[in-house]
Amino acid sequence: MTEEELRKLEADYCSWGDAVHSSEPPKIFESCDGCFLYDPQGTPFLDLQMASATASFGYRNKRLNQTLKEQLDRLPQLGSHYLHSEKVEVSARIAQLCEKILHKKGRVQFNVGGSVAVEDAVKLVRNQTHKNAGFAFMGGYHGRTLGATAITSSYRYRRRYGHFGDRAHFVPYPYCFRCF
Repeated sequence: MTEEELRKLEADYCSWGDAVHSSEPPKIFESCDGCFLYDPQGTPFLDLQMASATASFGYRNKRLNQTLKEQLDRLPQLGSHYLHSEKVEVSARIAQLCEKILHKKGRVQFNVGGSVAVEDAVKLVRNQTHKNAGFAFMGGYHGRTLGATAITSSYRYRRRYGHFGDRAHFVPYPYCFRCF
């Protein structure tokens, strides 16, 4: 399929969401290797945003791909209300490492993405403090779900969704030169 045909189909059938058309026209990629994405002409682009900067392991990593294939063949995915050995063992390793570094015992909660993790963190804070609002840094980005957008200060991400109330007070990042 040509790039023109893909763009026509995209215009008719794909949701633009809040980021796809942040640059016009959006780049179309057809392959990857290591830390590079390749367009249909074979031009390499260094990908500094792999998985929205949450899982920069590189593309086509043979060891990771083999591990993923083995897991898919054995037990691909379970709802969060079930247990499996990998979840328990990885949770223990992460929690023990955090306890060693932070000197505080804790638990691990897995999520499907960063936005949901942010929302769960907000829920935990609200549950413990019994307060409805918190603070977030001006210019900070927390994700694309409605709850994460509510604590993101960027007009670009908030403008389409109306008023969010006082879910967060936005403060500037610390800048030590202002301290003197």
